Amino acid sequence: MNNMNVLSMVNMRVVGIAVLLNLVLPFLLKPLASEEEVSPLNGAANLSMKGQLMHMFVHHAQVPVSSSVIVAVIVIVALLADKILL
Repeated sequence: MNNMNVLSMVNMRVVGIAVLLNLVLPFLLKPLASEEEVSPLNGAANLSMKGQLMHMFVHHAQVPVSSSVIVAVIVIVALLADKILL
């Protein structure tokens, strides 16, 4: 197996792990979110940092497929940028 195939396999594993974490973590943390973190009355921007993070985990639990696509794209672009820049 050449170096490029090994690198590609590692990159695909990294993308897969990121997507898996994006699917699992929100469902583990969602039950811990307060009502204000789930539906902020004054907008998510007015929550504390912890509140904003919990709000985003709740949101990711609500839209697992689209959030996983976004996470996968971000990881792929980061891996490509790393390869291009270094």
